[in-house]
Amino acid sequence: MYLFTNQFFNLIIPLLVFPFLVKTLGLACFGLYSLAYASVIFCFMFSDYGFNFSGSKYIAINRDDIEKRDEAFSTILSIKIGIATLTAAAWIVYIVLNPKFNGFTLFGLLFIGMIFGNAINLQWFFQGLEKLGWFSTVNSSIKLVSNILILLLVKSPKDMYIIPLVYSISFLLSGIITILIAIYSVKVKIKFFSFHNYVEFFKEGLDYFITISTTSLVFNGTIIILSFFEKDILIIGAFSAIDRVLKILVSVYVPYSTAIYPRNMANFQISPEKGKQSVFKYGSIALIFSIGCIVFFQLFSVTAMNFLNPKLVSYAFWLQVFSAWFFFIILNNLIGYHYLNGLNRSALFRNTNIIYTFITLILMVVGCAFYSFKGCILAVLSGEIILTLLLVFKIKKKAL
Repeated sequence: MYLFTNQFFNLIIPLLVFPFLVKTLGLACFGLYSLAYASVIFCFMFSDYGFNFSGSKYIAINRDDIEKRDEAFSTILSIKIGIATLTAAAWIVYIVLNPKFNGFTLFGLLFIGMIFGNAINLQWFFQGLEKLGWFSTVNSSIKLVSNILILLLVKSPKDMYIIPLVYSISFLLSGIITILIAIYSVKVKIKFFSFHNYVEFFKEGLDYFITISTTSLVFNGTIIILSFFEKDILIIGAFSAIDRVLKILVSVYVPYSTAIYPRNMANFQISPEKGKQSVFKYGSIALIFSIGCIVFFQLFSVTAMNFLNPKLVSYAFWLQVFSAWFFFIILNNLIGYHYLNGLNRSALFRNTNIIYTFITLILMVVGCAFYSFKGCILAVLSGEIILTLLLVFKIKKKAL
């Protein structure tokens, strides 16, 4: 329940603010905001380095061994801060040299607090201890307040600087408070770390980092790649709006996927057949939901675009096209994370995911270079369909 609440405030609440931002900022400023936001979220994967999974797993296994628990806390947190420092330096170069931020350098630099705030985020630690109550309460409260502040304070495009400032402060505040909770409530002690510990934790997180980074490259990289080829920030803003609509739907699905995952894995422990039935049963609900969303956008895409901004009406057709992606991303999640993981074939999914990422990135670069946002949409949709075909082919080939 705590994890669900945390995901809700982390993913859904900020995305629900976006209709307000589209209307208030206008397409040009919203495009600039979306580019900066997508870029900083992309940066998160470096400091996360798979520790959200490997670190949480290690803490869960060694939660009763105080010495190992504290060593893991100190080592992983220091690694994340170190990586965040390097990432922040790269971020400054990216903002200063990126022509899209000419005249808006300060706006871009204000996002830097999010990089450090994400690095000191302790979800992995409290999740491993199965004590997400404190973390979820603090994180959810701060995220809610920060988004309310944005709704109250941002009145026009000239107020856009408030957005990264509020987000950076909220990320940093959430991280600092939860670190204090870990030290004073959980009684964690900062330990001196050894080179051996660094190497071991880097090794543990590598597999997770590869899997997460390949997904993030496509999921969060669309706007970034488009920005390298599309000079008109208005078009980037329009694409960002379409992209964000579908990301809201994905954010609705993520907590559901998280909730059914343990149940599916438990059924696979009973028998492979029981696990397959479980994935089919709960997965069917998600797929029906995705089909309903697609039908909705086929019928009401013009209304939806007009609600966000009348200038987006001319892009309604591309929302209809892109909506099909939502079905395939859910299908691939069910096949990969639920079905293949249940069969202990996660390596098959990881390797297929790497192939899919390279194919999709090539399609995105070519598509953006020649057809702007239209090529980007078709590339992402095609890549997801290709992943489905690859997974089905390998499952049939191995008779899984």
